[in-house]
Amino acid sequence: MHIKAVLIVGMPGSGKDEFASVARDLGIQVINMGDIVREFTSKMGKSISESGNIASREREINGKDIWAIRTMERISGSLVVIEGIRNMEEIERFRKDLSVGLVVGISSGKGKRFERLLKRGRGDDPKNLEEFEKRENRELSWGIGQVLATADAYICNDGSIEEFRSKVMEFLREHINQ
Repeated sequence: MHIKAVLIVGMPGSGKDEFASVARDLGIQVINMGDIVREFTSKMGKSISESGNIASREREINGKDIWAIRTMERISGSLVVIEGIRNMEEIERFRKDLSVGLVVGISSGKGKRFERLLKRGRGDDPKNLEEFEKRENRELSWGIGQVLATADAYICNDGSIEEFRSKVMEFLREHINQ
């Protein structure tokens, strides 16, 4: 199976969902690893706010690449954007089983990300600065910092949503040959 994958990594609120939205607009399949975690959490009858703890537990029990394995089951085409990489083991799994084109880091300042998460208001988003810091530390404990540090390319998202979407569109057109 020859599947080209673009892996997206970024801290919560950095703009991964917007990157995915632009890719979808171009007709590229997008798989959000966080959605898979939230679906798994929901099927267990648990609150979405518990998804981070459940994701951690699943990594401890089934290996750090468990969410990558579960993500690959959903790929249906020859080109996919996979959003929400959290550790090097996931990247290694994708590189072993897919043709990984690029690992793209989305960067954005902490204050901007906190504002975005408050506005987004998804069930697992922090409601205050203390919850935000707790989530940041959990994400970092999973290994996201190392993944960000070793990305192949970066897109900064500290301007307007329009500016970011334009950067992503330009990036995808330059790097993806469909």
